[in-house]
Amino acid sequence: MYSWRIGLLPFSWLYGLVVSLRNWFYTLGVFKSRAIPGASICVGNITVGGTGKSPLTAYIAELLEKENPVILSRGYGRKTQGLYVANPKSTASEIGDEPMMYWLNFNHRVPVIVAEKRQLGIDWIRAHYPDALILLDDAFQHRAVKAGLNILLMTYDRPVFRDFVFPAGNLREPRSGMKRADIALITKCPQQLSEKDKTPFRKKIPLKTEHIFFSEVIYGELKGLFGAIWESFDQLILVTGIAQPEPLYRFLAENHRVEAITFPDHHSFTSEDIQQIQQKVATFANQRCAVVTTEKDAVRLAEWKDTILASEIPFFVQSISVKIDREEDFKALLENYVVRTNERSC
Repeated sequence: MYSWRIGLLPFSWLYGLVVSLRNWFYTLGVFKSRAIPGASICVGNITVGGTGKSPLTAYIAELLEKENPVILSRGYGRKTQGLYVANPKSTASEIGDEPMMYWLNFNHRVPVIVAEKRQLGIDWIRAHYPDALILLDDAFQHRAVKAGLNILLMTYDRPVFRDFVFPAGNLREPRSGMKRADIALITKCPQQLSEKDKTPFRKKIPLKTEHIFFSEVIYGELKGLFGAIWESFDQLILVTGIAQPEPLYRFLAENHRVEAITFPDHHSFTSEDIQQIQQKVATFANQRCAVVTTEKDAVRLAEWKDTILASEIPFFVQSISVKIDREEDFKALLENYVVRTNERSC
């Protein structure tokens, strides 16, 4: 916790009390929580900021594609309301950047639904895809619905058990919320994590050791946006509107000269933002310069395709994936859950 946040602890205690009461009412049944019929997996966290939910949701959708997954998201940052079903004409403004990323990455093979009220989305999915596996993106705290399997994410450098409730810390609810999880995944781990490094997590997280997994981010190839072709560029401009751009910056800086332009998470790009990017590139007029962005930002930048193409600035997208330690065990847990659930439904 930053020293300036210590003075906020009284507000954290108050906020934590309110959230604890809410959770208690759900546990007692005062507030109703509806179990989702059929197989459903929730990917979420209790932390403010990026923990890697989107890459994991995509990973599970690909891992269990034979189970006919349907992704259900709130669609944070979209300009529409209510239930919305992704279609070939959808944009990030209509369904949100993360749902749009899923929709494009799976080339429309995996249905993507957005709805603030998850129950509305669940009812629609069960009416149209009765046997589908529902993947709920960021619904761990949406207790009005109850998924069959809950996966809780936390980053290696900001574990829940060392954090505090907002605003003194970054937790959306007290640490006791970890108990609702069936599986815990520690994300963004350093390479070659030792067993000693894993011990604090296994001791502090209230789950069976075999249900605690560790993962790292794998940076893939740079993909040309709008047909850009990679060359040996002298300078890269990293443009991001995500919660934690620092790891990507460090990765790119290992082999390139990099300058960064950062925007808030889920930022909707404006013409002024595009001009800012163009002006930054212009400062390197005598060098070969390219812009690099994330997959999530790329779907929002797509709405400025014509302007970007007219600028003749090459844009590239940094692809990422996750690598899970004990991947076969992780896969077996998910597959066994789906099989058991489907058998009970027969």
